Formats: sequence, C-alpha cells, structure tokens
Amino acid sequence: MCSLFDLLTTVEEFYMYLTNKNVPFTDQGFPIFERCMFVRNYPQMVVPFDQRNSKLVTCRKKTMLCFYCSDKRIYPRIDRILRDLPVYRQYYGVVGFDLTVTADMDSEWQDLLMLANQLFTAVLAYNEIPIAFNLRTGSELSLKNLSGVPTRVICASGFLGCEKSKSPFDFSYLKKIFAVQPSKLMLYGKHDYTIEKQLSLCGIDFRVYDDFHRLSKEVSVYG
Repeated sequence: MCSLFDLLTTVEEFYMYLTNKNVPFTDQGFPIFERCMFVRNYPQMVVPFDQRNSKLVTCRKKTMLCFYCSDKRIYPRIDRILRDLPVYRQYYGVVGFDLTVTADMDSEWQDLLMLANQLFTAVLAYNEIPIAFNLRTGSELSLKNLSGVPTRVICASGFLGCEKSKSPFDFSYLKKIFAVQPSKLMLYGKHDYTIEKQLSLCGIDFRVYDDFHRLSKEVSVYG
C-alpha cells in the first residue's frame, strides 16, 4: 500500500515532469487534456494492464488497457510509467489510472487521489498514448476536479466492486456524465441496469465490457 508521503512525492514528481513539458493546468491544479489525445472509437476489448499478455488478447491494436483492479496491483505501475511507455504503445489505448476514490473519504484525500490519477493519465497522454478518461470521482463536490477534461471525448467507468443503484431516482452517476458530456462511454464490469436505463433515456452512447474474470470464464465454457 502506498503511504501518504509516497503519494505526495509521486504527485510532485509528475508535476515537475509535466511542467517541463509545458502542460497547462486548471486553477485547481489538475492537468488540462486536449481533445486530440483521446481514442475516437470503442475498442474490441478492455483488459487490465497485468492481463495484457493473456491469450484472450488476439489483437493488441484493438485492445484497450485499463487499471480496473485492486490498488496493490496499480501502485507498481507508478514508478515504471516511463519505462512502460513502449508497452502501452503496443495497444489501442489506455483507460485512465484508477486509484480508489470514494465519497466517504475526507474531501482533501479525494482531491489528492483524483489528482494522482489524472497526473498519471496526463503523463501517458502527453507521451502520445491515446486515452479514454476514467470517470473515477468521490462525492459530488469532487466533480469540480473534472474541469480539465474536454467535452465530447470518450470516457470510461469501472463497476467492479460497486453497489448497484437501488433507486431509479438516484441520479448521482448522471451528474458526472453531464459534467463531462462524453461522446462515448465505456462501462467495464458488471451491469447496472438502472444506470444503463438512465443513460439510454438521456441518449448517451455507451457500451458494456465484461471484466477479465468473467470474460475468461465465458471463453472456458463456450470456447
């Protein structure tokens, strides 16, 4: 597990790296992404980084890498981000970093984790790795941290380990969708039919991708 000191050190290092590349930042200190950095179309499949060499990946240039997995599997990627650039370039693109952020965390902690996620993603994007923006947020107040994302770009959300929406009148997920107004939306993991119905009613173009575990089971049964 990464300590607070380690995380602050990482954020500072990423800031220095991006500043040296003349990357602009929002007033809140979040990196500003350009529309040209995003993939334009849906990938054929989405797999976690550490499953990138699976036999299920038949075409890397049609496969998008993601970090929808436990934090302990994500943290090792931080120190290796520049060394891993040649690996990322073999694939269609990368969904943004996904350190856990939840609404019950202190707001300052939410902001720091979202900043770390976006800085990591910006390092990839400013090294010409095509991305999809990861809509990992915390409380409604944390939506302010999305101001560096252009509208009408492809975004993604992971639903692994998330409780399904219990009420059709819970529009908390739609609020972040309206904040970024994605052109396309990738949903990774289990179905949340309430959210999917809301997205359909709002005319949001989305596609659901099975998580790697489920995909592996389906292939073993039907393959």
